[in-house]
Amino acid sequence: MANEDKKDFNAMLHNSKDMPKFQIITDKKSIEKYGGNRMYFAPPIDYDNVMRQVPAGKVITIGQIRSYFAQKSGADFTDPITAGIFVSIAAWASSQRADDKIPFWRTLKADGELNPKYPGGTEAQKRKLESEGHTILQKGRTNIRYYVKDYRNALYDLS
Repeated sequence: MANEDKKDFNAMLHNSKDMPKFQIITDKKSIEKYGGNRMYFAPPIDYDNVMRQVPAGKVITIGQIRSYFAQKSGADFTDPITAGIFVSIAAWASSQRADDKIPFWRTLKADGELNPKYPGGTEAQKRKLESEGHTILQKGRTNIRYYVKDYRNALYDLS
């Protein structure tokens, strides 16, 4: 996201834009990829509410959140595009609040990857996760990415 310092992420967080809602998709490749045609859109505040539940020493992935919302709503899957955007909005909204902060750094991308779009980027997320006992691995030579080692062993159960 660009110009984060000029945006009111808490206003975005509380703008549900007619969500939650469902959409029936007809694209055969998407139906095959996601395992169905009933796509769910959760409002941004729902991501904030889930992310705040993760205790120190535990992590979750955006994919876990998407699966949780799909199961809870009766959908086949949760939209991956808005999920990524809303997780970032929740993180930035938290960073803009004086209190009632959420541990957004505990929410990882697929395969335990750190999220460069969070406040402070991967370096800040790396420091916070390491302070909670996680080991961070660096992968790549030119396109460097960071991952939580053995993140599956630290996954928080949303059910």
